[in-house]
Amino acid sequence: IESPADTEAKLKVGSDDGFKAWVNGQLVGFERVARGAEKDQNVMPIKLKKGLNALLLKIEENIGGYNFMARLTDMKDKPLTTVKVRLPKQAEKSETFFTTGDSIYNSKAMSRMLRQKPINFSDIRLTEAEAVARGQKLGIGTARLEGPETVEVNSYNTFTLVYTAGKIGIKPGGGIRIAMRPAARDWSSPQTGNPAGAGYLTVQTHDNVQSEINIEHLFYGHRLYGQYIPWPEIIEVLVPGQGLAPGETIRVTYGDTSGGSPGTRVQAADCSRFVFKCHADVLGEDNYLPLAISPAIKIVAAKPHHLGITMPSDAVAGQPTWCIVRAEDRYGNPATRYRGTVRFNSTDSSAQLPAAYTFGQSDNGVHRFENVTFTSPGDHTLSVNGGTFQRTSNPVRVASQRPERLLLWGDLHAHTLDSDGMETTEDTYDFAERVAGLDFSAAVNHGFELTDHKWAHSKEATNQANKPGKFVTFNAYEWTAVLELGGHHNVYFLEDDPPIYRSRLACDYRNFYAYQGTEPQANHIVDVYAMLDKHFRDKNIIVAPHLHQGSNAQWHDPKLERFIEVFGHGRFEDRITPYLKKGYRLGIMASSDNHNGNPGYSMSWHGEGSDLNQTAIAVYAPKRTRKSIFHAMYDRHVYATSGERIILDFKADGHMMGSEYKTTSAPNLTVGVVGTAPIDRIEIKKNSQIVHIHRPETPTAKVKLQWQDPDFNADVECYYYVRVVQDDKHKEEAISSPIWIN
Repeated sequence: IESPADTEAKLKVGSDDGFKAWVNGQLVGFERVARGAEKDQNVMPIKLKKGLNALLLKIEENIGGYNFMARLTDMKDKPLTTVKVRLPKQAEKSETFFTTGDSIYNSKAMSRMLRQKPINFSDIRLTEAEAVARGQKLGIGTARLEGPETVEVNSYNTFTLVYTAGKIGIKPGGGIRIAMRPAARDWSSPQTGNPAGAGYLTVQTHDNVQSEINIEHLFYGHRLYGQYIPWPEIIEVLVPGQGLAPGETIRVTYGDTSGGSPGTRVQAADCSRFVFKCHADVLGEDNYLPLAISPAIKIVAAKPHHLGITMPSDAVAGQPTWCIVRAEDRYGNPATRYRGTVRFNSTDSSAQLPAAYTFGQSDNGVHRFENVTFTSPGDHTLSVNGGTFQRTSNPVRVASQRPERLLLWGDLHAHTLDSDGMETTEDTYDFAERVAGLDFSAAVNHGFELTDHKWAHSKEATNQANKPGKFVTFNAYEWTAVLELGGHHNVYFLEDDPPIYRSRLACDYRNFYAYQGTEPQANHIVDVYAMLDKHFRDKNIIVAPHLHQGSNAQWHDPKLERFIEVFGHGRFEDRITPYLKKGYRLGIMASSDNHNGNPGYSMSWHGEGSDLNQTAIAVYAPKRTRKSIFHAMYDRHVYATSGERIILDFKADGHMMGSEYKTTSAPNLTVGVVGTAPIDRIEIKKNSQIVHIHRPETPTAKVKLQWQDPDFNADVECYYYVRVVQDDKHKEEAISSPIWIN
């Protein structure tokens, strides 16, 4: 370390998982620094002398495999920008070792140097298929499930997984791990302490062989996280004593009712195939391999609870349009058992409406009607009546001729089985088009989970689902890293065959389900910018910060980053402020980050309604095609909604939201809103501060207003945006992209 003067500093050491670290021979710590948070045992004071200083950092017992971080700061935790770090030659040659500002980061190549015995990564880094083949060669056993094969959402059940040891049994200290995908977090949590409680779990072994039960909920930093993601919920059963002989069994009962438990409550979202992913360590070496076949169940919707109806936001008088009617259970799933008859009426008294229709088995609770024709220009709605169920559609702008720009709706953040989602990419796109009635969508899976095969499959499925003029899809992935490296960012492409630049820092080399290639990594967001920049041309790439795990506005590329995700997992308007106040010109959008295969929806959790319903991005685009929508998004002609298709039109002197322009006089701001419920208020914000609030005097879902800023100063640049809040159960919102002036 080269210092310009005698300096007192701090060295913080962190890791994805547990580790031991020594600095110049002094033990620093044995646990992770969570997201840069200080822990005394992970922080060491360092006295730097003027000139060159030598520092030896030694890492051992890094359970996650290789990921760690060293950060130099002054005594007040501020970066030491004047200090330079000189790396040893072997570290400089490492493709995964690099410096960023005040921090030093490392991945698997550096861990070879730090371990006493070099690791042959090519020998232990296996794909899932290779791991299964190795397990079959060893004869690691089989698993079957006793209990119902099909269950209803949010119902209580008992599942018994029976593992039968293979040809070599299980050596002492070995065991099995039953892993489940993130949706299992909406199940009753498995527990062994309360026989009368939900999720009570028991284990029975052959001849009552001694067993040990561990229930692991994997979060970032857990010792098993990097090894098992996307299977973060784990039930582990060890046999530490005599092990198991071939043919002997372990019976794991999840939801054992013998002590008064109601059983295990399953998730509130339907699922075509919920898998209990089984692994076995038969050699007692903590080397778990996946079984060739793992048992699974199907989770189906509950009985019909209400109807939903969706329409396009634009229509032309005298020309047919469409509507989608859905029967839903109380949790928002399509109620496939619905057999009711529906009838229609409209605020346009002379509209041509579909005839009465009775749902059949083939509808699976969803039917699209193509023969809806409005005859009168204006803002109209369509209502559907199914006897005890009634619902009114989102508002439709009916014009005498086709508008120059259509108001289109999308969800650009849906995870699938290619990462930690629950449904296939194909089924996810089918839901987006057929059930949610979206105009466009994107499967956005974590880059580190996308193997070359999965990335190729994602692109193939995305391109096949694209139907210009009807339903549009975009190739995309989620670049995933901790906040110190930039935080999560979604990357969207206009092309059919785009590249992918990943960071593997979240994954262990023992993960069979993640990417383990050797190409140069994009381990920091600035690396992502640099690599994507080589492929950028004619507005063909968009990068969007994803804020639900926090935000880091330290880095930005104005050419690539064009909007920011404000809704998804929650409402994060406060987190976009640091970006805008830094002068970043970012549009505002929303998407669901849905993991259940239901883009356009934020499903209920534990059977309770979410405060985010059909979270979506709205875009004003000339056509329903890839290029038209993508360029409109790049130009920031977008806004965000928290759950309803609220129509929002915001302009400054006629310039659309997302625009930049110059003026010498106070701009004329115009706002037009047509909500799905009465409007509670409209906020006009200048530089992220409320400068005007409009509240309708009488309840109305339709508002138009004009406003001029009395404090406008043409010599000072500023931005304005609009927030709309409805007077309904969840206070649904719409937030426009800003308009930047001068």
